[in-house]
Amino acid sequence: MPEPADLPPESAANGTGSDELHDGLLSLDFHAVQADRKGVVQYARRPNRFLTEWVHDDGDELLFTWEFDLGEFCKAVDWQIGAAETSFQILFPQFDVRIARDLEAVAIEVSRLEEQMRTLDLSDPSL
Repeated sequence: MPEPADLPPESAANGTGSDELHDGLLSLDFHAVQADRKGVVQYARRPNRFLTEWVHDDGDELLFTWEFDLGEFCKAVDWQIGAAETSFQILFPQFDVRIARDLEAVAIEVSRLEEQMRTLDLSDPSL
């Protein structure tokens, strides 16, 4: 499997030669971390030490998803989940989002997710 530094920009477009999306994702602070055997390039962005946002590019469309390391977050703020096992306590969406190979679509999903995270209030009585 290629190392991130070895992933050529054209890998992001499955050989179509399009560097524009790759460069745009870099401008949003996404970095290519790997390409699988099918040529799907996975980009990751870490807005903080607990949240990772992912874009998977198969050359036809993008898949946007995310994961939040809930176990490590709870440990960092001196909270505990169950028996204090922090491994494998990951929060992620029930459904990933398929979007066009378009930088604006990625930016919209990033904004939507981060607004949802930012407005989460665990003391909200309506929960």
